[in-house]
Amino acid sequence: MRAAGRSQSPARGSHRRLSADYIAFHAAERPDAVALIAKQRAITYAEFDRDLRRFTHALRELELARGQTVAVACDDLYVHWLLLLALERLRIATMSYLSSERETYATLLASVDLVVSEPDSRPARARRHFAITAQWLSAVFAGTDEEQEVHLPEAPDDAVRLVRTSGTTGESKRLLLRRSVQDAWIDRWAWFLTLTRDRRYLVTMPFAVNAIYTVARAFIRAGGSVAWDLFEDTAAILRALSQGITDIVVLPIQLKQILDALPEDFEKPANLTVTVIGAAAPEVLRKRAMMRLASEVIVGYGANEMPFMTELRESCAPDTGLVLPWVEIEVVDEDDKPLPNGSLGRIRARTAVMADGYLDDPQATERMFRGGWFYPGDVGVLEGARRLHVAGRSDELMNIGGGKFSPSALESLVLEHVRAGDVGVCSVPGPGGLEEVCVAVVDPEQTDQELLNRISLAFSAYALGAFHVVKLDRIPRNPVGKIQREPLKRAVASRLRKA
Repeated sequence: MRAAGRSQSPARGSHRRLSADYIAFHAAERPDAVALIAKQRAITYAEFDRDLRRFTHALRELELARGQTVAVACDDLYVHWLLLLALERLRIATMSYLSSERETYATLLASVDLVVSEPDSRPARARRHFAITAQWLSAVFAGTDEEQEVHLPEAPDDAVRLVRTSGTTGESKRLLLRRSVQDAWIDRWAWFLTLTRDRRYLVTMPFAVNAIYTVARAFIRAGGSVAWDLFEDTAAILRALSQGITDIVVLPIQLKQILDALPEDFEKPANLTVTVIGAAAPEVLRKRAMMRLASEVIVGYGANEMPFMTELRESCAPDTGLVLPWVEIEVVDEDDKPLPNGSLGRIRARTAVMADGYLDDPQATERMFRGGWFYPGDVGVLEGARRLHVAGRSDELMNIGGGKFSPSALESLVLEHVRAGDVGVCSVPGPGGLEEVCVAVVDPEQTDQELLNRISLAFSAYALGAFHVVKLDRIPRNPVGKIQREPLKRAVASRLRKA
């Protein structure tokens, strides 16, 4: 049984805030308790603490200075995590990236003080590189685990984590998160999920996704367990769910893929909370999840720039999130004047602890951080003191015949009527130059005529005029699963020209 009520976080002024200290505590109190399940191998808190001390000793030899930044790429998630935690103990800020991203983020990787990766993942322009070889790992795991105090006091302004925004409508921006912001993220995830030590979290994405790494640390601090297998493989995720998993955090497209892959004889877990991040989750998807997979579905609205803003649970009104207690939200007009409840406008939010800007991008900082508020780039409606409906990205709204429509809202409508591998909506110029809606579908189960009929029914309550339906091999999405609208428009336009 889960404990009643929300879990409590340590006081903000507490001296020790490192994840390593929580691991050491749990290792002393419950040495044989399972901390990690790495591809079905159980690792106790005692082992985790011992290996973390070994990695801290080994990384001292790299002679890094406090405040420097290290990028880490390692396919072995246990080694990856030990590197991140050991570097944190040495007061080094870290960034995680995938081997496949080394060219995409070449400029960013060239800016850090050190890149630590497998030999074949070295970026071409790295200032300094350290190779994670099999010989080095063998030596580290066989090395000393004697406790040595790290005499470096923590400070709220310590740089802890270098992360990238999703970049769905432009270039990805860089955030250097301070300890106070990261601790707030961890504490609020613990509150959000009511974490206790009997919970078991399944990692479904790499640590390059900041929310995934943050959730993992929240579970470890609470004394729970963290498990992973092949998170790129839906079948592996389904197998892992049979190992007593209580929590997963997924993107909407991941949740759809999991539900589509469920065999007919799949036995619904007794107690599984599914948290959806990254984008809106259509109501039809949430209902499917509750019927076949989850005991609770939570949709979190937030950003890397600040902790959660709203949560949407089954008890909430459809597609209306509840503003969380530590957040103040306003909906404003183009002059930043607050609008009355029920009015559509730009969303802005503020909380006591959040990021304050982007690295080397003063224009974006000025645009999105103003007067103590963060402007996430979304439009929405406040429906009462603490209820927010997010209509979509302000720069994604489609102007169809003078009406403004959110592509994500139309995608939700399509998914209520169509079974397909994926769906994306955008607008394209029609014969008269006016924008027209285009629905891109991947692997639909319906015939062309049935597909057209069902989408017509989905749009019947809206004055959308003519619309197009095209089939694509894939919907372009970024590494965190968000649809990339400009590549989608180009792919749709190309397919229409060939039709």
